[in-house]
Amino acid sequence: MVLLARLLLALAGTALADQDRSPVEVTEGSVRLAGGNTDAGRVEVFYQGRWGWLCLGPGIGAGGWGKAEADIVCKQLGLRKGVSTMRMANGPYADVLPIASVQCSGAEKSITDCKLELRSAEACSALAAAGVRCTNFVAEDQPRIELSGASPESLLADSSFRIECTSEPQAERVEHLPSFACEVQEQKASEKKIDSCSADQCAQGVKDLPDPFLLETALEAFVFKPAMEAHLKSAQEQRSAVSSGERVAAHGHSSTNCSAIGLEISPEEQDLAMLRRAYFSPLARLLFDLDADVIGLRGRKSGGFDVSESLSPAAAAVFTDLEESGAAELGDMGLSEELQQEALASLGDKAFDDRLAAVRTPLPLLERWLQENSTVRSFVAAYFGGHAMLHGYKVVHLPSSVTTEAFIAAHWHHDRAGRRLKMFILLNDVDPTEGHPTQVALGSHRLSYYWHEEFEQSRYDNAYVQRHFKTLRLAGKRGTGYIFDTNAIHKGTPEGSQGRNVIVVEYHQAAKCSLISRLGLNIPCPSGDQKALNWYFTLG
Repeated sequence: MVLLARLLLALAGTALADQDRSPVEVTEGSVRLAGGNTDAGRVEVFYQGRWGWLCLGPGIGAGGWGKAEADIVCKQLGLRKGVSTMRMANGPYADVLPIASVQCSGAEKSITDCKLELRSAEACSALAAAGVRCTNFVAEDQPRIELSGASPESLLADSSFRIECTSEPQAERVEHLPSFACEVQEQKASEKKIDSCSADQCAQGVKDLPDPFLLETALEAFVFKPAMEAHLKSAQEQRSAVSSGERVAAHGHSSTNCSAIGLEISPEEQDLAMLRRAYFSPLARLLFDLDADVIGLRGRKSGGFDVSESLSPAAAAVFTDLEESGAAELGDMGLSEELQQEALASLGDKAFDDRLAAVRTPLPLLERWLQENSTVRSFVAAYFGGHAMLHGYKVVHLPSSVTTEAFIAAHWHHDRAGRRLKMFILLNDVDPTEGHPTQVALGSHRLSYYWHEEFEQSRYDNAYVQRHFKTLRLAGKRGTGYIFDTNAIHKGTPEGSQGRNVIVVEYHQAAKCSLISRLGLNIPCPSGDQKALNWYFTLG
């Protein structure tokens, strides 16, 4: 059985992060990801007989780490391509390598086959490490997006532009995937004019536009406080740049709640243009637009229409929990013993290792169960406003020992992808105290966050989360499951002594990831390290 499991694991294209530190047989030029997740993280290379990370900094590799290099690393890890590169904190479990620049042509088989510029390790030790984000998905496998209107580049360059996609598909194309029409359009500011208010009224409007970016109060929300100071100061400048006329329009808006990390915007809010301009970063604006069907700003969930009326009682109960809390416990999933053994076999001996692992082995029994389970499909489609994609699945092992330094998802965070659902199916008993359960801050899924660009913008201090939210530990017996919106603040609990093995299945609104892929954005939509399915389904 172990030999079979190891064979399955070798065929799976396993992506590993934060490997164990015991001696193993590793070939020169091997790569691994650390400090992030199994599809994104700090790149560590086995070079000259030791693991090390590549430094980035002014004049040291700053211009030699891009898409071509990401592609090489990601293909080494068994994924289809690189999405982007990023700067990450250096690592405690690997040395800095004397490699200051990497330049690849795209034809190399290993990152060490690329042109390397060597420099002393001492020059790199205090600088950022080179990171990548990888994916197993390409735009051609997603629903088609027909773009019209202004240039797509306007969405990120100018806060007055927004994108609106049709809630219903235009037509069905090959392989039963739909086509959606999306228009880039200029969003006009509030119709209230600056000359419609007196000087006193305008001053009151400035006062009443909340300022959540004050350093003395906002910094407490974040884990990486020094890095966040610059982001908060920049956000303050953006808010202050909103015109006086728009500030007056904000006066008295009780339908939007403001916090240090994001806005909870009601579908009844009348001045979305002002809120987008004043508070959101470019990626935050884009994700807010793309999540309009889920929030209820348009489509089947808008106008007070109750999409749950068409659901079975069981599906309606889960839908209600997701809408109200952002998470739902599913109980016994009804999986056969054979299916669970199939999933565990894909992990092989990694199911008992002291390292994080995710495998993408095809699981025919799981895929058949996903196809036949109409209850799950119906509440997922309802949550997304009628049209959804099941992007894929993976089997994940979380080791018995977890630290926030080695596993960034052990911090409270959101997934920097806006509204999406992940369903977890437990392959072993998960104790709520010792089993590293997933924890979710209930109700936080409704937040529209100010930023989505960098890791530090989405990692939150434990005391802040505990003070502002009721939290739920999602644990249970083998064969049970839960589902939650990863826009909710959540974490894998670092405390505990028992490992866990789970199946993770990921869903998005049907048009969303297609557009993100089309624009080439550094947003994990979908998560890159999955067995790709790309199944489209609708509500009724």
